[in-house]
Amino acid sequence: MRRIIFFSLLIVLLSVVGYSYWYYYNPYSDGYREGVLQKFSRKGNFFKTYEGEMIQLGFGQRNSTFNAQYFYFSVVDIALADSLEQCMGQRVKLHYVQYRRTLPWRGDNYNVKNEEKGQYIVDEIISIEAPDILRY
Repeated sequence: MRRIIFFSLLIVLLSVVGYSYWYYYNPYSDGYREGVLQKFSRKGNFFKTYEGEMIQLGFGQRNSTFNAQYFYFSVVDIALADSLEQCMGQRVKLHYVQYRRTLPWRGDNYNVKNEEKGQYIVDEIISIEAPDILRY
């Protein structure tokens, strides 16, 4: 009887650990996004996180109308957040990691706003350029 209880608890524990790792800690994808950094702020009721909004280059089509494509993301690293605050209004290329589910201390959930569901965490600034308007 003890063996059955032990193996049952072991299976439940492994299932919970496996589920948590797969959905919350295993990255679904990673890549690069480029655009003009429009908004960057620190917000949250209990967990204060850094949240950003970027207008991507080009236009996308949603619901048979053409709109600008926005990319909503979170930043965990404080030094990176300080650097991004200095990039407001500039064209930036960012590296991100996408997770399947959201953890509250890692940032907001933008499933409704981003095209692909998941939590996007920016972990690196690849390049920064002044917008074309300021070059003249």
